[in-house]
Amino acid sequence: MVYKKFGYVFRQIREQKHISLSDFSSIGISKATLSRFERAETMMNFEKVVQALQLMGIGLEEYEYLLNDYAPNESEALLKEIEMAFLKQDKKALDNLYKVAFEAGYPYISLAAKASYTELSSENIDTITDYLYDIKVWGQIELYVFYFTMNKLSIRDILYILDLFLLEKKHKIFNSVKYLEIFVCACCRAIALLASKSYQEYSAHILNRVESLELVQSMFLRNLLNLSKGFWTYRFKDEKAGNTMMLQALEIFHQIGSQEIAQYYQQQYDLHVKKVNM
Repeated sequence: MVYKKFGYVFRQIREQKHISLSDFSSIGISKATLSRFERAETMMNFEKVVQALQLMGIGLEEYEYLLNDYAPNESEALLKEIEMAFLKQDKKALDNLYKVAFEAGYPYISLAAKASYTELSSENIDTITDYLYDIKVWGQIELYVFYFTMNKLSIRDILYILDLFLLEKKHKIFNSVKYLEIFVCACCRAIALLASKSYQEYSAHILNRVESLELVQSMFLRNLLNLSKGFWTYRFKDEKAGNTMMLQALEIFHQIGSQEIAQYYQQQYDLHVKKVNM
C-alpha cells in the first residue's frame, strides 16, 4: 500500500512521545480512525494529519524527512546539486543536471540548471517568465527557479517578482528560515546584477527594502548583503570604500564560509571588479 509508511511512522512518533490514541479525540480523531491509519488500513485526510502532527509537536517538513528516511525528496536533492554545481561553475555537471531534471519530469528545475551555465532561448525565457507570473504559492522550488534564472529575465520582471514580497510589511514566506534565506540570496543577486547594469535606483530599492524589513537573520546573509552593498557602493558612490567593503566580506567568507561559497564570490569579484581595474 502506498500509504503504509505514513501510518507506521506516525505510530513511531506517537509512541515515542507517549501519546495515547484517545488523546487525539480532542481534535476530532477517534481511536478507531487513528488505529486504522496506523495499521495502513485507511488514510486520514490531510487536514486531520496536520492537526494530529501539530498535537505531537511535529511539523510537516520533519514528518516528510522521517518518511523519506531523512533523505531529501527528489526535487530538493536536484536543487541542492544544482546549487553546488552553480557555485563551482561546473558546466558539465549543470548540463547533466539539466538533462536529469527534464527526464525526471521537472521542466522548470531543468531550465534553472540550464540557465546556470548557458544562454536560454527566447522560448525558454518565455516559459520561465510565464511560470513565475503564474505562481500563487511560493515554495522552495519556485524561489530557487527564480534565483537561478534571474540573470535571464528582464529587469521589469525581476523587480515585479521581488516586489511581490518586498512591498509587504511581512510576507508569510518570511516566517520560514529556509525560504527567507533563499529569498535574501535572490535579493543580493538582484542587487549585484542590477548594479552591474547601472540601475542605481532599482538596486538601491531592493537593498533598502531588505534592510528596512530586517530580513537578514544570519551571519551568512549579513555578510552576503555586505558584499552586495559593497558592490553597489563601488559602482555608484565611492570605489575605494565599496572595494574595502567587498574585500572584508570576501575575507570573512574565506575564513568561516564553505570553500565553494568563498571561491564563487571571489571569482565574481575578480570578474566584475578586479579585472576592470587592471
